Amino acid sequence: MEIRELIDKLCKKYPLDLQEEWDNSGLQIGNLNNKLKGVLISLDLEDEGIDLALENNNCNLIITHHPYLFKPTNSIDFADPFYRRLEKIVKNDITVFAMHTNLDIAFDGLNDNLCEILDIKNPKVLEYGKEIGLGRFGNIDLISADKFSKIVKGKLKANKLISYGNLDKKIEKIAVCGGSGSSLFDDAIKQGCDLMVTGDVSYHMAMDYSNRGLIIVDPGHFASENHIIYKLEKVIKEMTDVKVCTFSKEDSFRTFI
Repeated sequence: MEIRELIDKLCKKYPLDLQEEWDNSGLQIGNLNNKLKGVLISLDLEDEGIDLALENNNCNLIITHHPYLFKPTNSIDFADPFYRRLEKIVKNDITVFAMHTNLDIAFDGLNDNLCEILDIKNPKVLEYGKEIGLGRFGNIDLISADKFSKIVKGKLKANKLISYGNLDKKIEKIAVCGGSGSSLFDDAIKQGCDLMVTGDVSYHMAMDYSNRGLIIVDPGHFASENHIIYKLEKVIKEMTDVKVCTFSKEDSFRTFI
């Protein structure tokens, strides 16, 4: 199997044309025509992940959620730690492919997986008025916001999380958006949600929307998305017989003192 054949299967399930206009999902580095030897899946392109692909698993395809290349550049300096990864990738003939907002938006993608982990029933698209869009919302059994926050922390294996709003309130309609989803707070209110789970929430937005009655649970960007690498591992293992593995730093990027 060529790398392209696996990518075509993935893009049929999670079409690239679903990605947001500002995104850069797709081929980052490499040659899709190379024979596929093995696959490593990671949230980001990390030096440790590249080393794992090289040393232990003979993987020549790395699939990340976040694109390694986002903005145009006028200079590539291999003395820069960021571009040393690029040098290592090119020298070892590894292909890097990103599946970002297309994976967030697509059915059975990141946000549907987040709903499944949190036992949110009958998930629907959160973006108001859209049949295909970012975020999801659905129902859970009636529970206090405080107890649900603890469930989120445990199931997403978050180092820490921050909850905003009335945690004594009983809730049952939940919105989610992996990563940075505060732009969907208005949609959550329009959809009648009691609480929203997302990352990267600023203090002022949290204060404003919690005052409007939306409880917010922020487990961090990493914890709200890292689960997707294990979902992709299962999906890809059904598409190919080569070795498939994952790399994760766990929720250790943020340090709480």
